[in-house]
Amino acid sequence: MLPQANTFPESLSIVKKTLKDFDLGYEKIDACVNDCILFRGKDYENLEKCPTCDASRYKINPRTGKIKEGVAAKVLRYFPIIPRLQRMFLSASVSEQLTWHSSHHSQDGKMRHPVDSVCWSSIDKKYPTFESNPRSLRFGLATDGFNQFSNLSSTHSLWPVILVIYNLPPNVCISSENLMLSLLIPGPKQPGNDIDVYLQPLIDDLKLLWDGVDMYDAYSKAMFNLRGILLWTINDFPAYGNLSGLTNKGEFACPVCGPETCSYWLPLALKTVYVDHRKDNLLEHNQ
Repeated sequence: MLPQANTFPESLSIVKKTLKDFDLGYEKIDACVNDCILFRGKDYENLEKCPTCDASRYKINPRTGKIKEGVAAKVLRYFPIIPRLQRMFLSASVSEQLTWHSSHHSQDGKMRHPVDSVCWSSIDKKYPTFESNPRSLRFGLATDGFNQFSNLSSTHSLWPVILVIYNLPPNVCISSENLMLSLLIPGPKQPGNDIDVYLQPLIDDLKLLWDGVDMYDAYSKAMFNLRGILLWTINDFPAYGNLSGLTNKGEFACPVCGPETCSYWLPLALKTVYVDHRKDNLLEHNQ
């Protein structure tokens, strides 16, 4: 079926071995079926029940009640980001692009790239040692739920967590090959306010990047200490409440105003409405 001299792998095991050699795999991390904990770290990795809700780590046969040993009830898939960043700096052309931002600031006061934003400049002023190395990475984090079965009658929700590297030029940083899938949070229900439980592996790697990780730069042909920081998150308003841990519904729906939110309960309509929310046109609401 294939043409002569094809390079298609002969078996799936060879494909897996190749991916493993390039460190392109992912980590499977068992999770509590009720989103309480991840079974990782010295305190939880050997447990068979959740210490919070006492739910079984493994699937249970609904008819016999027998536990299926070794078959996790819920699995988080984490794609480590540090090995991928190391591979990016092993390419001289990509490594050069990762310093593009340092020489392309706007000269006319107009924002054409996140490097021209207030957030970027405030980070530079607050952490001058971080800013001094043009290879220091700035990330954005995007997440939202979707139904992978393309069936509107299904409520199954899968949440990917994607990192965007803003050091790259504007036509490159949002290209599909540079959007880094870091987490696949399993369904069937959305994680809600427990999303922080699933973000733990990514947060641990981001902490390592903030402290610094030694890497080789193929463009300058030298070792350096790579650091990174998360600038902001990209999400809709409900996901914003989940990621920030702030209230974004009900009486105090505005995360900025808090208890001073101008809200009224309509007893006949059985809903909360928000009036006078633009009366002061506060600048911080638009940041």
